[in-house]
Amino acid sequence: MTFADLILFNGNILTMSSKMPSAQAIAIKGDRIYCVGSDQEVKQYMDERTRIIYLDGKTVMPGFIDTHIHVTDYGRMLTWIDLQDVSSIKDVQTVLTEHVKCVTKDKWVLGRALNSDGLLEKRLPTCKELDSVSPDNPVVIYCQSGQTCVVNSRALNMTKISQQNNGGIERDVLGEPTGVLRDQATDLVWNVIPEPTQQELYNATELALEKIVQAGITSIHWIVLLEVELSIIQKLVERGVLPVRIYLIVPTNLLDLALQNLKQLENNHFKIGGVIIFVDGYLASRTAALLEPYSDAPTIQGKLFCQQNEMDVFVDKIRDAGLQLVIHAMGDKAIHEALNIIQQSSKNSVIPHPRIEQAAVLNHQLLGRIKELGVSVSVQPCVVASEFSVWSVEKRLGEKRAHWLFPIKELLSGDVLVSAGSDCPMEPLNPLQGIKELVKREGLQKVSVFDGLQMYTVFAAQSTAEFANKGSIEQNKFADLVVLSNDPTKTGGKNIDDISVCFTVIGGVVYCSKK
Repeated sequence: MTFADLILFNGNILTMSSKMPSAQAIAIKGDRIYCVGSDQEVKQYMDERTRIIYLDGKTVMPGFIDTHIHVTDYGRMLTWIDLQDVSSIKDVQTVLTEHVKCVTKDKWVLGRALNSDGLLEKRLPTCKELDSVSPDNPVVIYCQSGQTCVVNSRALNMTKISQQNNGGIERDVLGEPTGVLRDQATDLVWNVIPEPTQQELYNATELALEKIVQAGITSIHWIVLLEVELSIIQKLVERGVLPVRIYLIVPTNLLDLALQNLKQLENNHFKIGGVIIFVDGYLASRTAALLEPYSDAPTIQGKLFCQQNEMDVFVDKIRDAGLQLVIHAMGDKAIHEALNIIQQSSKNSVIPHPRIEQAAVLNHQLLGRIKELGVSVSVQPCVVASEFSVWSVEKRLGEKRAHWLFPIKELLSGDVLVSAGSDCPMEPLNPLQGIKELVKREGLQKVSVFDGLQMYTVFAAQSTAEFANKGSIEQNKFADLVVLSNDPTKTGGKNIDDISVCFTVIGGVVYCSKK
């Protein structure tokens, strides 16, 4: 008789498997699920060495899989001052006063998540108000929504903003900068903020991974953008300190380096999975490539970042490496070009099917081609919400195209494999918040809670051909689980993001809430 290392009893277990949709208990041996069933069925695998957790009816699900996250950037953001709960400019000044006591003169002070609508004054602080508490340190505070930040005079002087004529620089009646920067003007200050050291980035990445586990996420698709991230990942793998399973997606320019330094380190917690090609940009900056001009800018259609011959070379290289082809394509023209490339590339049953990141602006023809070619789509639900609430997409695209923006329900109804991620740190990490955004969409694009859960579990695992090991709670799969305070399927989508993570299990318990 084999005895379990860990048993979870008396739970409301949502297996996300059609074979056994629900259960009471789970027995775990090593990093695998040994048995799923009733309390009585699982009890036989218990002895005096087995760790027992009584769940008291709490809900257990497969651990969430985030299919699009920038881990090091998220860690870097976590080192900034969190201002999301401040309620006045005076509160902002108080927080800054305490923070600058702990930093050396001239060191940059970075803040995040400031919401002017939540402040008593209903406006952002001015540079002079920031100067009063931090005259010797350059200060930059990024806002919760939109591409907006506020800076103090030290930061203004270092960026020479007063000499700039760029749009997005807010000025007072005398023509002097107020400290508020919007849209592309925010790049003026971002470009002069000193880069963290590699050790600082490594420490920040460890902090990000800790927060990811606390969110009930057990696997991530880490989208790498910078070379330094590969060194950080190498160190994490070599030290054996990865708390989650990583499916690494690298850009084409870093593929050779990733294969050279990381391929030999692959294990159950880490693998190089895919290579991403950026075919176009984003709707917010009007760099997503459209078949017809933007409705609010008739001379602009966006542009393709890659030409056909360049993509052909990239695809051959990705195929030869045995990796998944991942294409960032947001506009309908970019998606059309991406599907042309996918159609021409030879199929390999061992490699996961190609996937498109975003696939934002679709139409009937493109949807049909996606289904025909067996392409999966990876979306970020909070990005979808931001396109409507922050970027006024109806004005940008017009009513007809806006209807086809992220038609997730139609993709799912057409049997297209759709997975979900956060795009953290640009959007919130919490998968349940992402599901809430899917559920509260209006009309035909509203997604059920169960479909939303599948996008973060079953469909995410299928999208990378890893469903044999993860995505549902079944015997012999990885024991990657999240224990929730309430059942998401019983909420109707309301307040689903208020559900808390009680435990995260990856083989054993890797996180336990203190609540």
